Amino acid sequence: MITYSICDIFTSHSYLVLSYMTYTYQSLLTLILPLTIIVSSAYAQTVVLVGLSHFPPFIEAREQKIEGLAADMLELMNQHQDKYDFQGVATLSNTRHKIFGMGRYDMSMFDNLAWGWSDFDVDASEVFLKGGEVYIARAEPGRDQSYFMDFNNKTMIGIKGYHYKFADYKSDEAYLVSNFNMQLTKSVTGSINMLLNGNRGDIAVVSKSFLAQYFNKFPLARQKILVSKKIDQAYNHTIIIRKGIKPSIDEIDQILKELNQNGKLPNLWRKIAPDSIY
Repeated sequence: MITYSICDIFTSHSYLVLSYMTYTYQSLLTLILPLTIIVSSAYAQTVVLVGLSHFPPFIEAREQKIEGLAADMLELMNQHQDKYDFQGVATLSNTRHKIFGMGRYDMSMFDNLAWGWSDFDVDASEVFLKGGEVYIARAEPGRDQSYFMDFNNKTMIGIKGYHYKFADYKSDEAYLVSNFNMQLTKSVTGSINMLLNGNRGDIAVVSKSFLAQYFNKFPLARQKILVSKKIDQAYNHTIIIRKGIKPSIDEIDQILKELNQNGKLPNLWRKIAPDSIY
């Protein structure tokens, strides 16, 4: 006859309870872990770094602060889908291509293939916004639109790193200075101030959208500035993206198409009124 002490019974019972708890815990893990992986995968987003150089009013990028239409557009693109997280990265206009080549970012907005991308393996989206650049000069008695027909013996004013049609889209400073006696600044406001000061340049190139905002902010400036009817270049704003990555250019085009169809992008463009400059 086998006898058991109270201690033996208690130990045996404890072992059975512990074994049951361990089995139950392992069973729960078997059920929960796959669900966790599925949920995590469903909400995982691919981060897409978007290089943005100062280009007001489209891009307001100073240090690491991104504002302007680009910031609003990125927000719309992120709200519209949950597969990608588009994050703006501030760049400089005269070094943005170099750091793209270094892999610091993969996408650019309010851009165009003609603006320095010929040596890079990139795709361009469909045009999502049109615009243009005009010439401005100091308003003086007897000065009219004919002043903008000939740039000989005139000092041009532009921004470092920008591409202008009259200069065959070349942004090299030495070329611009030697061929157009060009004075280069760091901002559009700087270009206008240089022009109005009267001793640094004769003709500046500015975007119609920026000039509209400038006149709205400084209405008296309209009397001091002569605006050309002649266009330097027409803007065909696109998104530039590195080939072979996700999102593909087809995915970008689809996002832009849907944001246009639902009215989100047209509402955004109403913030600028380029034709009010005349």
